Amino acid sequence: MPLPRPAAPRAAVRSGAALLAAGALALTTGCAVSPVVNQFSTELQYAPSDGVSASVVLQETTTEQVQQRLLARNLLLLGAGEDQAAALYGVLVNESLEEVSAVISGPGGLFAEVVVPPRSSVPLTEVPEETLGVPPLEAPEGAETTGTLVADPVGHQPGTLAEVTIAVGDEALEVSVPLLDATLPEYDGLLPAEDA
Repeated sequence: MPLPRPAAPRAAVRSGAALLAAGALALTTGCAVSPVVNQFSTELQYAPSDGVSASVVLQETTTEQVQQRLLARNLLLLGAGEDQAAALYGVLVNESLEEVSAVISGPGGLFAEVVVPPRSSVPLTEVPEETLGVPPLEAPEGAETTGTLVADPVGHQPGTLAEVTIAVGDEALEVSVPLLDATLPEYDGLLPAEDA
């Protein structure tokens, strides 16, 4: 009859279990503090399109208040080439409770004043419904655009960036806006018509 094996001392079992628990804690601690050290990528603001976004702070606020901003969303220029006209597309969003007047300027004589009513969005250049496949965003009552949102000539090659300035009162913001051509099918028909 074989002799029974001696049982492991309880202290050894406890220290092994403690070591295993400490290892598991160390592995999960890195996951638990991740949002403290690194921001979740889903919380990052980005432009999920070919255009770029920017914002102008309209009113300084305290931490308890919502910041009042004019947002420029999906800004892009569409033109055929350096010596051709290019139209500025995008949307201005007024998050404030007051009407905002924004002056937009850029290359090739692009200069317009856009009045954006409170808590509303104004498209910069109209996109035909047949191009979108859905009804276009319409300007709200009280919205007004004077001037031209066409740079003629744009002075940049497609695939490069052009500087566009958005000014509201004393605040001015320079935005590097991409210039695209009609290589992508979704932009076909959106280039400014050439003068005959």
